[in-house]
Amino acid sequence: METLDTNKELDIIKSAQEIERIAWKVFLNRNGLSFKRELTAEEKKSVTDVEDYEYYRDIAKKIHNKKQLAVLNKKYPIIDVPASGKPCWWEGAYTLLFVYSKYKGNFVLRGYNGEVEKFLKDNYTHYFCYKSMWCGGESRSHWNFWKKDVSIFEPNYSKKRRGSAGERKFIVRQYSNSFWGSEDVEKNELVLKFKRLPKQWISEFDKF
Repeated sequence: METLDTNKELDIIKSAQEIERIAWKVFLNRNGLSFKRELTAEEKKSVTDVEDYEYYRDIAKKIHNKKQLAVLNKKYPIIDVPASGKPCWWEGAYTLLFVYSKYKGNFVLRGYNGEVEKFLKDNYTHYFCYKSMWCGGESRSHWNFWKKDVSIFEPNYSKKRRGSAGERKFIVRQYSNSFWGSEDVEKNELVLKFKRLPKQWISEFDKF
């Protein structure tokens, strides 16, 4: 019982620290601020210990809750990738990576984008994954395939766009000489189309 209580306390502390980190990033982005050096705890406190700063904490709590729900809804094992860098938009963006692998099943990698990417490539093959990146109150997401010459395109419902980039289905496509999203596909290049992507590795992906 004591161990469970201790773990719960650690989770609460970790969540509070993550919310403060997100709130600070939102505060900087919304106000167009940046600093040449990392502020000390006392310097930050002079900014964060005011009533108006609660606005940024409220935004941070919503972002944090969305991240947690995204993981819990999948009910996959979670692997926390150790962090050594600092938060920033690309390499240091907080990332949830939902991996569907052939040999290790489904799982979630959680950490900074650059370190999560390196951990994935160093330890796994034969997977496709959905990446959700968060930084400063903004988020981006996209699908990836483990091979560099294979891309996953999401459905596009715009009437203005034509070709494979305008398809109303998910496209998993091998390419060599064709432009990204164009119809110029070599005859020997494999193209798979899905109304919905599978939630596990399928034998069709072994053909790539």
